[in-house]
Amino acid sequence: MSEVPRHDIPRGGRSGFVLIDDAQVHYLEWGNGDQLPVLCLHGGGQTAYMYEELGAALAGRAHVLAPDLPSHGDSDPLPTGATQIELAEGVYPMHERFAESIPPLMDEFGFDRAIVVGASLGGMTAIHMAANLIPARVAGIVLVDVGHKLEAEGVRKIVDFMTAHESFGSLEEAAEAIAEYLPQRRAPNPASLSRNLRQRADGRWEWKHSVGRQVRERQAAGDDLSHPADHVDEITAGIGESAARLTCPVLLLRGERSDVLSEGGADDLIGIIPNARMEVVEKAGHLAAGDNPHSTVSLVTAFLEQLGLDRGSWDA
Repeated sequence: MSEVPRHDIPRGGRSGFVLIDDAQVHYLEWGNGDQLPVLCLHGGGQTAYMYEELGAALAGRAHVLAPDLPSHGDSDPLPTGATQIELAEGVYPMHERFAESIPPLMDEFGFDRAIVVGASLGGMTAIHMAANLIPARVAGIVLVDVGHKLEAEGVRKIVDFMTAHESFGSLEEAAEAIAEYLPQRRAPNPASLSRNLRQRADGRWEWKHSVGRQVRERQAAGDDLSHPADHVDEITAGIGESAARLTCPVLLLRGERSDVLSEGGADDLIGIIPNARMEVVEKAGHLAAGDNPHSTVSLVTAFLEQLGLDRGSWDA
């Protein structure tokens, strides 16, 4: 008898589900409640598994929680219409509403105060949380390739990939598409892609996020949508103002080859956050945690050690 695949269990950690306000949230977890709380928020179109390397590296030293954000992975969506901003020009992720879903999850896991690691959309969510919702509960932030000024062409590339494929005939077909999109990466293992895709009743595989589906549905309904990349200012609305109000230490990680966050954009963000510094993830693009996980983990770990891995050392 062949061995049952266990790719859904993260290395050195746990995979589970919890109900928050009647909504199912899937999460990955490492460590325990006596250790430093670290909350990891993935980017748009990604899942919690993007933090598998970081969680495994911190296991034993930190209590790491990485949820699938609403409408991503195996988490339920927010109430109808809550995950999008409807403008005449299109539909955009709403990081403010994602941020509102996080404090109840922190309560569930006893995260009275945490360091937050946020990539892309997860980073925007972290900024909004720390500036506007629960500033006293965020002890520090690691932003992974995100800022208040993003490059339109880089955003265009991401959205085009997320919307290009309605579904795939097999996981192997999906792996080929991903390899073409990320030629600098080692080709993905098709079996592991069930973390990012789910199989429909017709046997085809579709992404575990709603971005492409929302856009296609509105286009099918006759809506005249311009490309989201033409409206980057709307996507990042309020991020600059919120970033300027942050009071906790911030580490910005920029992918050396990022086409989404430019050097100038990163410098501008560092310039408006009172207590921030930047590090470059070498040989990495926008998806820095996956492009160079070793460097990303090393830089994040050094930041956590600077803030104090001993939870008891924190000021109340």
